[in-house]
Amino acid sequence: MVKLIWEGKAEKPVNLKDLKNKFLNYYKIFEVHPEKKIQNNLDKEEWRNKLFWGNNIEVLYHLLNNFKGKVDLIYIDPPFFSGSNYQIKIKDNDNVYNTIAYLDHWEKNLDSYLQMLYERIILFKELLSQTGLLFIHLDWHASHYVRLILDEIFGEERFINNIIWYYYNKYSAGKRNLPRAHDDILVYSKSNKYTFNELRIPRKKPKKQLMREMINGVLKNVKDKNGHVKYRIVTDKKVDDVWRIPCMQPASKEWSCFPTQKHHKLLERIIKLGSNEEDLIADFFCGSGTTLLVADKLNRKWIGCDISAYSIYLSRKRILNFHNKISNTPENIRRFEILTNFTEEHKKVINSGFFEKEIIIGRKN
Repeated sequence: MVKLIWEGKAEKPVNLKDLKNKFLNYYKIFEVHPEKKIQNNLDKEEWRNKLFWGNNIEVLYHLLNNFKGKVDLIYIDPPFFSGSNYQIKIKDNDNVYNTIAYLDHWEKNLDSYLQMLYERIILFKELLSQTGLLFIHLDWHASHYVRLILDEIFGEERFINNIIWYYYNKYSAGKRNLPRAHDDILVYSKSNKYTFNELRIPRKKPKKQLMREMINGVLKNVKDKNGHVKYRIVTDKKVDDVWRIPCMQPASKEWSCFPTQKHHKLLERIIKLGSNEEDLIADFFCGSGTTLLVADKLNRKWIGCDISAYSIYLSRKRILNFHNKISNTPENIRRFEILTNFTEEHKKVINSGFFEKEIIIGRKN
C-alpha cells in the first residue's frame, strides 16, 4: 500500500488506552426542552442530542468512553487548507465588529494540516459502528492527500465513493484557470456491512428506457415472446456520484451568514444515503449546524461539535427555530443539550449571557 509521509507523522499518533484520564470531562451548560413534554416515544424521552463546545480532538477522546462503535454516520466539513481565515460581522446591541468564524490558514504548512486530520480520522474509525460510513468533505486543495490517509487508516477496500458536488451557481472571477465548481466528498466504510440506501431523484421529463433484468450475474435486455426488446417509461433515476446541488446564496431562507455554509439538500442526501431513522449522526466541524438540523428533521439522533462560540450560538438558534415551527407536534422533537469542559474562556463567555443575547451575524464588511 502507498503511504503518505509528512514531518511529525507518528506510527501511533493517538493513545486509545486509559481514555478516561486522557482529557477533561464535559458538563452540561444548557438543556433545551420543547414547551411540551414528549410522552409518546420513550427512546426520544431518554436520548438527548448533544452539542459540544470545544476542541474536537478532546471531544472525540471523551466520546470514546461511551460511544465507541456506536456512531452510524460521520460527516465532516473540515478546513480545506485554503489559506484563508473566514470572518463574519457581529451586531450585538450597539456594537458592530468583525470576528473570525473559523481558521484555515496554516502558514502553508501542509504537514500540520495533514497531522490534524490524521489524528481525528483514526478516532472517527473507532467511533463508527460496523455499519457506519464516514463522509469527508474537501476540495481541490488537499483531497488527493486525504484519500491516501483514508486508505491507510480504513483500508483501500473500504473506499466506497468519491462524490462530486457540482455547485453550478457559484461565481468565479478566475481568468487563468477554469472555474472550480465542485467539491469532493470521500466516502469510506467501517466494514463490508455498511448502510447504503438507494436514492432516486425525479427526471425533468419522462423518458423511454430499455427494460433490463439480471440473468446469471449479467444484466440483459428484457424481450417479449417475439424476441423484441421491451421498454418502460421512467420518471426518476438512480442517484449517481455527481450531485448537482446549488451552493448556498444569501437569498435563501436557510442562509445563516456563516461562511462556507453547505446546502441543506446536500446534507439531506448524505444522511438519507448512509443512515436510517433513529441512527446516530455526528459532525465534529459542525459550523452553522446544518448537519444537525437536517438530522433532526429526518428523525436521526445527533452529536455535534465546534470550537467556535458563534458556531454553537448559530446551531442552537437554528435548531430552536425549527422546534418552534413544529411545536404543535412535540412527539417529533428531541431535546438537546450543550456541553463544554469549562475553561476560563468558556466561563467568561457563559457568564456574559452570550447564548441568551439576540445577536445578528452577517457577512464581513
